[in-house]
Amino acid sequence: FAEFFRELLENAEKSLNDMFVRTYGQLYIKNSEVFQDLFTELKRYYTGGNVNLEDMLNDFWARLLERIFQLVNPQFQFPDEYLECISKYTDQLKPFGDVPRKMKVQVTRAFIAARTFVQGLTVGREVANRVSKV
Repeated sequence: FAEFFRELLENAEKSLNDMFVRTYGQLYIKNSEVFQDLFTELKRYYTGGNVNLEDMLNDFWARLLERIFQLVNPQFQFPDEYLECISKYTDQLKPFGDVPRKMKVQVTRAFIAARTFVQGLTVGREVANRVSKV
């Protein structure tokens, strides 16, 4: 199961990347690290890393908003403080509608369940190995 879930995650990352490259081209390629970082953190969580999913997803949406804001307003140079201010009000402004909340709920449920299941299988295997040696 662990390998299957990792494959699903890799396929999701590749599919998203391919679709965004086809749709947005260089615009996406120049900004793809926002999405690469998201998948890196999801993989790190799944493999037992100390990642707070809610904080990580909040950071993703804040970074995405900052990046999109700059791309939509290329005629301006924004200081980091200005972009951070925009990010602080993401919850109130809801530039992505209800998508961040829904994604947070779904991703958190799926990853907690998957990681817990794999950890349970690992413990079960260890117990079975110890019992078989007795």
